Amino acid sequence: MFVKIRFRPEAAVDDGPMSSNIEPLARAMAMHICRRSGMPEADIPHWVDLHWPCAAAMLEAGVMDESGDWVEDKDVRLGMEAYRERLLASK
Repeated sequence: MFVKIRFRPEAAVDDGPMSSNIEPLARAMAMHICRRSGMPEADIPHWVDLHWPCAAAMLEAGVMDESGDWVEDKDVRLGMEAYRERLLASK
């Protein structure tokens, strides 16, 4: 089953050091990954809070699509490097 995740410009974005206009999409993407893996609903918000920056980096690097699936023929190391750069920029 394919679930289309849409960017909602009205979604709240915090002013934290890793905030960006991709945050709502990355949060939705992380939530979709959690639900797809069968994570209990009660655990999802905390996991999303911790992992949305990684989802954003993977999406920005083009190694993961908006549904949270890995893009074929892409090197996941590019996503990890993007995540590392994102973390360093937040300090």
